[in-house]
Amino acid sequence: MTIASSSSPNQPIRQPVALLGAGGAATALGVALAAAGIPVAAVWSRRVERARLLAERLPGARAFADPRAAAEHGALVVLAVPDGAIAPLCAQLQWRPGQAVVHLAGAYGRELLEPAARAGAATGAFHPLQTFAGEADPVAWHGVGIAIDADPPLAAELAWLARRLGAEPFQLDPHQRPLYHAAAAIAANGLVALVGTAAEFLGRAAGLERAQAVRHMLPLLRGVLANLEQLGLPRALTGPVARADRATIARHVEALAQAAPEWSSLYRELCRAMLPLARERAADDPERLAALEVLAQWLAEEQRSEGVPR
Repeated sequence: MTIASSSSPNQPIRQPVALLGAGGAATALGVALAAAGIPVAAVWSRRVERARLLAERLPGARAFADPRAAAEHGALVVLAVPDGAIAPLCAQLQWRPGQAVVHLAGAYGRELLEPAARAGAATGAFHPLQTFAGEADPVAWHGVGIAIDADPPLAAELAWLARRLGAEPFQLDPHQRPLYHAAAAIAANGLVALVGTAAEFLGRAAGLERAQAVRHMLPLLRGVLANLEQLGLPRALTGPVARADRATIARHVEALAQAAPEWSSLYRELCRAMLPLARERAADDPERLAALEVLAQWLAEEQRSEGVPR
């Protein structure tokens, strides 16, 4: 559920911030905080050189070799470390009432921060629905959805922070975090895997190196994203499933059976996943709907027949 502006009055985040971590997410957040005028007082990383490099980019920030010393300098402490390191790091720090600590993990909630909560600190999760793998850009947070899990008043502070960064905060049921994060992984990591496989097939078909194949597919991917943004679902769905073009899909299945048989089953499953959107798009076209039902039956029969010994 999106957090409406009216539900989060002018309640600035407590400051200054201490960043524990100096990887991609921490760097992206630190640069964005500095651009938004929110002071970062301390940066820590297991690799102190990385902490120094990040601190040099943030006015007034100091690099620390000891995470406890860094955390002491933050009214808000951000644990921007790998998911498996959050709970152990939280447990080794000294917390105080009035302090707040958040992590950036998507699949986990505040349970990782229980030692801080027992000491009287406010705890929360602040997960950007975005990937930060390239050069940090202050505007990289603009328009990004931020999943927030915290109790008042920290929840309102985190919503304020998200908007200050140009992002869009929304509340997330703590029990639904694994499903939420699975959705993010499918959209982001799953897309990368699909592009990698598609690049392999394109390279084999056209005699291209993988980098060339990816480059040739980028305009196609941009077009898909533009359609999603401008047209939304289901209209952004194009291709043979949307057209109920069984003949073309059959050619795809045959080609994959010869070139990459391990992908035949997954390709059919992807086609089946497209069917609900295709039906939605064809809601006013009885003839197309009937053709989609025939296609759905054919896909199911093909899937069943794959498991029959020949």
